[in-house]
Amino acid sequence: MTFLVANWNGKDILQQCLASIYANTHDIPFEIVVVDDASSDDSVNMIQTKFPLVKLVVSPVNLGFVGANNLGVQHAAGTYILLLNSDTVLLNDAASLLAAYMEDHPDVGVCGPALTGSSGLPQVSYGWPPSLLQGLVDALFLNDLFPRAGLPSRAIALPPGKLQPFPVYYINGAALMIRHSLVEQFGLFDKRFRAYCEEVDLCWRIRKTACKQVVLVPTAHIKHYEGQSYGQLGEGRIQILYESYHTFLLKHHGAVYSFITRILYAWHYAVKGVFRGMRYLFANSVAQAAVVKLGIIAAASLGIWQLRRRRPALTTAIFFLVAYGAVVLYEIFGLARLL
Repeated sequence: MTFLVANWNGKDILQQCLASIYANTHDIPFEIVVVDDASSDDSVNMIQTKFPLVKLVVSPVNLGFVGANNLGVQHAAGTYILLLNSDTVLLNDAASLLAAYMEDHPDVGVCGPALTGSSGLPQVSYGWPPSLLQGLVDALFLNDLFPRAGLPSRAIALPPGKLQPFPVYYINGAALMIRHSLVEQFGLFDKRFRAYCEEVDLCWRIRKTACKQVVLVPTAHIKHYEGQSYGQLGEGRIQILYESYHTFLLKHHGAVYSFITRILYAWHYAVKGVFRGMRYLFANSVAQAAVVKLGIIAAASLGIWQLRRRRPALTTAIFFLVAYGAVVLYEIFGLARLL
């Protein structure tokens, strides 16, 4: 099998990642391919000095996460390819467990491990793809109100006590194993994605086009220090995230579907952000309640204006009306205490 790691200015965390591969992978022959994406932090020298067996691919220009992985997969020779973020650490022989599951289940095209964060708590390992249904669930805050109802969620951490493999819609791209034969047939990541949602799109294609299952294998454990690899994108992350939502929705569902769904997502984040801040900043006085109303309306209107610039007047008016409805809900049901 092949470990494929894309690196961008992550020398220290990359060293931990590579060391964990060698320390924990025992039951399967493997190679490691690292694509250095025009790093400026001496990552290349570190790899050449401390991990001379690694197959190093150096890109002279920054290709981004998607481009770096697409470049690296061209150098992979394994039957199975495990895509790893450079900020991951294997906690057990996760690669062998994943490859063994794929070997025993030819109907599975992609699988992934249970991820934990730096604190040791479960981290997002799988989820639902962006969709109108999922956006509606978010817009109505149903997952906040009924967290155990099993409603569609874009990001799900492994529930306690779940030990048997089970099918999912997509695997978190921080650690994702795919059959090499499927990459040769369908390609890896769609280059239209800069970052985020590329693994969602990949899993969608594996499920819909290749007719293979996507499965989470809970016995494989990998730690993910989220935000320390390509998470260095900084303030631009939110913009890139929403661009990726639009790219995915437009590709698979069309422009109208994408527009409506992104409105629901923008509404969800705007209202939830305002209410969370409100819990700490405001008391129950008439004057402060008026400020809250204006804040909700302004935040929601500005959010959609930024999201959809082609018709700002129309979309802002729509969001103004919807935001005012949220104010009414706040006054009637005390929604702020639930968020």
